[in-house]
Amino acid sequence: MSGAHRFGRFEVRSAERQLLIDGKPAVLGARAFDVLQALVERRDRVVSKAELFEAAWPGLVVEENNLQVQVSALRKLLGPQSIATIPGRGYRFVAAPADAAPTSSAPAPAGAPLPTADSPTSVGPRDTNLPAALGPLLGRGDDLALLDALVESHRCVTVVGAGGIGKSRLAQAAAHAGIGRWPDGVWMVELAGLNDPALLPHAIAQPLGVNVPDGDAGLIALIDALASRRMLLVIDNCEHLLDPVSAFVDRVLKAAPAVHVLATSQEPLRLEVEQQYRIEPLAVPRDALVTGAREFGALALFEACVRSVAPRYELGPQDLPLAIEICRHLDGLPLAIELAAARVPLLGLRAVHDLLRERFRLLTGGARTALRRHQTLRAALAWSHDLLNPAQRAVFRRLGVFSGGFTMELAQAVCTDEEQDRWTVLEHLAALVEKSLVVTDAGDALRYRLLESARAFALEQLAAAGETAALLRRHATAMLAFLRRADDGNMDSTLNTGEYAALVLPELDNLRSGYAWAADDNGDRAIAIGLAAHAGPLIDFSMEFSEWLLAQRPHLQGHVVDEVTAARFWRAMAAANMQGVLSFAELLDAAERATDSYRALRRPRRLFSALRLLAIWRRSQGDFAGAQAALDEAAALIEPGWPAEFRIVVLRFRAWDSRRAGRLEAAMAMYREAIRLAREAGDWRLEVIERANVSDLRWEMGQNAEAVRELDELLEELSRRPASDFELVETMSTRMWILSESGRVDDAARAARAALPVMRRMPRFSLEGCAHMLWRLGRPPAAARVLGALAAEQRAGRAWGLGNEQRMVRAVQAGLESLLTPVDLAEQMALGESLRHVEVCDLLAEAVAAVPEEGSPPAAA
Repeated sequence: MSGAHRFGRFEVRSAERQLLIDGKPAVLGARAFDVLQALVERRDRVVSKAELFEAAWPGLVVEENNLQVQVSALRKLLGPQSIATIPGRGYRFVAAPADAAPTSSAPAPAGAPLPTADSPTSVGPRDTNLPAALGPLLGRGDDLALLDALVESHRCVTVVGAGGIGKSRLAQAAAHAGIGRWPDGVWMVELAGLNDPALLPHAIAQPLGVNVPDGDAGLIALIDALASRRMLLVIDNCEHLLDPVSAFVDRVLKAAPAVHVLATSQEPLRLEVEQQYRIEPLAVPRDALVTGAREFGALALFEACVRSVAPRYELGPQDLPLAIEICRHLDGLPLAIELAAARVPLLGLRAVHDLLRERFRLLTGGARTALRRHQTLRAALAWSHDLLNPAQRAVFRRLGVFSGGFTMELAQAVCTDEEQDRWTVLEHLAALVEKSLVVTDAGDALRYRLLESARAFALEQLAAAGETAALLRRHATAMLAFLRRADDGNMDSTLNTGEYAALVLPELDNLRSGYAWAADDNGDRAIAIGLAAHAGPLIDFSMEFSEWLLAQRPHLQGHVVDEVTAARFWRAMAAANMQGVLSFAELLDAAERATDSYRALRRPRRLFSALRLLAIWRRSQGDFAGAQAALDEAAALIEPGWPAEFRIVVLRFRAWDSRRAGRLEAAMAMYREAIRLAREAGDWRLEVIERANVSDLRWEMGQNAEAVRELDELLEELSRRPASDFELVETMSTRMWILSESGRVDDAARAARAALPVMRRMPRFSLEGCAHMLWRLGRPPAAARVLGALAAEQRAGRAWGLGNEQRMVRAVQAGLESLLTPVDLAEQMALGESLRHVEVCDLLAEAVAAVPEEGSPPAAA
């Protein structure tokens, strides 16, 4: 940004890095000025928090409240309405520049409080036809500030959003805030009940007190009457009369230079000078523990609406989690929240929550003063649906099969048919976005989704059209094709592990729903097996995908899938993330099947992967020579152009062999080289694995302090750059075991408290370490039970301990033998043989609960 920028009493001079107020320099810190400059420079749009951090703290990692402090300081100088907070997106500078189009009256002084919807306002009979007072506008304070600034500085503003999202309510509040600025008043025209475009001039003229004739002459007379007025005209609910309203507003803007227009519509007017303000659903707190959870817009509205029906009703702290879940299920949609809240006094909170699956029967009975289409949720959605043409309706209802959003490519794959090609589907999807029936989620890759209520309505329409069965099959087929492409990229290493995760994780809900259909009796067994086979890498993120493999294994012998899918299935069964789910003998068998299949298919990279697993599981059986032979065969397959991951895998295996032989420094050198290759390839997950291996080796070498320090650094980075739960639980639990063995029992307990949520999600942690911690925490019986669980897993061929784990077990065994009688020790171990990992977590949680919080280490959980 260069030069000076003026707005009201203020001037920003970039060259001098000064803010002037009434021509005098203001006291402003360097960081605050950087934030201000970034906002002013990008005042035409919302500025993300990441952009502001980069502008004010380039290259540094700082707490988010630092940005909040600077924004607060700027608002104190410029006035609270100068910078709007856009929840979940960032901030926007909304003060009108000095060279903005003139308005009919001077703006309020900077720093003066913005009138709210329920502020007392003196309204004369000729000032407005708005209600004298409106109820409180909950959760829309920043929206109101931004919209008010837009209306003042632009001649045409349209509030755009889905039906029932609160467009009219926000526009009314903004109009109220403008009373007194416009000499000829603020006037609102409601079009929801108007169906004949020919009557539009009469509908607008009537509240303005203008008499107009019928026909074209009426429109001309209305435009003439407005030409000399200085006023704000609010046109509400335009979507069903979009073309005539757009034409009228265009003529007003050209003929009446002092008239500003604020419209509400489910899609924009598409005028060249139009400023769109797309209204988002109300914010919903993540959970009841979030600071100020009750102040989030959705929950505040829900509570207020319950009390409006039953003033004595108390939404206690114990009710907050359920109320939050209701608001989340309703996507923060104000209409749906109001209708649900109205049922709470009659049915109770739990019943309303449980009945949300029947939302269209539950969510009825809106206020008598509301538009008829807003008295039930179904009517609101039917109004929007009826405005679509037949082709748009087809795409809309077909999109209902998606769970948790979708990409453009997936929408095209599911919605295309003999009448609509991929490009036509793209066009209709764009129209549905513009009409606010589909919402976009900004991110690294653009995604689309239906709000849950709209999705439920779409599925009803799909059933009415008789397309449900066909579209569920098409959706599952599309998800298999997508997952196969992603898995091929992962297996061929054209995608690094982070890129694979970024591509696939957003589609987990779609994969789940596709698999649920395919695995059903009326589904498709081949698709179910294919989805299970190609979802193998996702076990690192959720253990549920291992259950898919186990469920489909009995069906694999039915020859319902091709050889390539069968080979992938056995490769997934043999994967390292299936350890603990299958015995080592089963894992070895699966690895042998995958190896034989890929040899026959002549797929060298996949054969490498199968041979690597064959080496691992031969090693687990004590067949070290066979393991070495498998790895040597795999290493011989590597070609110069293959990605670094293949060389990293070989280094990792050879480092393990060196550790077994006592050549620890050689093993360290191999891990360091693997880290270098991972960084060079830009593969974060591989780097995390090798850095964790280095710390584990330091632990084995007795360098406990260095190991903990490196793990602290790694966990801090994981809090900003997540990997999978598989890597996270390994890193967090290794840190705990080192602390425990080092005698830092309280620190280990605090680390366990932070790690337990991850351990419950990903039960892949060392039982040896848990037993050691329980022993050190003074829980001998619990420690003995965990040793019993470990012994049972070892007998079943599901667990093996390496150097560090074996050392801990020896220490625990000796310690317990000194604390418990042989009979007691044997009894406790026998009791523990049936313990599952989640029950071990319960024992650990109970043991660490009494340890004080002070000095809690950083955690990535």
